[in-house]
Amino acid sequence: MPQILEEMHRIIPSERIHFAWTDDVGTIVNAYFEKPDPAVLGWLSHNQQRFEEEIGYSVRQAILFGKLTGNFRWPFRKGAEATESYERMFRALNIQYCIDGVLRDRDRPLGQIVLFRQPEDGDFSGEEEGVLARTLPYIAHAISSPVKTPEAFVETGDSGLMVFDATGKVSYQSRLAKELCVYALHERIPVGQDTGLDSRAVEAGLQGLFKQVLENFSDSDAVHSPPAWTLKNKWGEFQLRAYALQAAAGTANSYGVMVEKKIPAEVRMLRKIKEMPLSNKQREVCFHLARGVSTDEVGAMLGISATTLKEHTQAIYRKLSINKREDLIRLVLS
Repeated sequence: MPQILEEMHRIIPSERIHFAWTDDVGTIVNAYFEKPDPAVLGWLSHNQQRFEEEIGYSVRQAILFGKLTGNFRWPFRKGAEATESYERMFRALNIQYCIDGVLRDRDRPLGQIVLFRQPEDGDFSGEEEGVLARTLPYIAHAISSPVKTPEAFVETGDSGLMVFDATGKVSYQSRLAKELCVYALHERIPVGQDTGLDSRAVEAGLQGLFKQVLENFSDSDAVHSPPAWTLKNKWGEFQLRAYALQAAAGTANSYGVMVEKKIPAEVRMLRKIKEMPLSNKQREVCFHLARGVSTDEVGAMLGISATTLKEHTQAIYRKLSINKREDLIRLVLS
């Protein structure tokens, strides 16, 4: 989902995007929020009905019976700006304009995507709503197709820091650490249910993390190197590394934890290849070569002869100033 939303930003500029998966009766079973704010999500989880009444919008009705796009649209019901719902969500996140799209497989609902903009960015145009409508079948296909578990993950450089005191209370948490922990520690974020993400769930997740930090530091090897481990769930992989923060006396009185998001190696390859000065056909060949696919398989997959494949490969190497496949792999993963 992060990769799909990244492409959506290229197509339709927006400040943030939310996506919700639904069951067959339109109930949200999980959700992905860009720039998640636990306080806002916690309030929404316990006040979904109130939010719908005050804003004048029903998630379930939109997903089951609504239009393809434009069910959730500024301006809202008259007086909505004076409600607690508007204050708690829109004003708290500094967002105002929004546009939604409903994803369906024939008549079966799959989910809903909502794009948001800040007041100074202006509203979405009718042309942009049309673009959103045209992208919905592709997103529906992507989320309803079987997902292959990635074989390898690579670092992204996106990392955040948090600091626990000796009792396990978080004394510092960077913005990115807060966002990454939402997904590293919570596999499901259903909205409008008591089991949704709220302050108690966040606190429980962080306490569980702190317990693991202490367990890692009980290992004698931790004295020589910071303990590191990986959390895996439906959202992907997250690398964690813990540090004992010592006072002048030398005793650890707090612990720092670095959280870093990892992405599938193939996603990193695709991003890098898009930036390369290659034709689309050469990018396609480049991608499969970097994945380690044999030349015979690449030719069969793309329906080209061995001679044509060799010409494409030589052109790729020449444009990228490299000489062999190993150089190509290093380049696309750099």
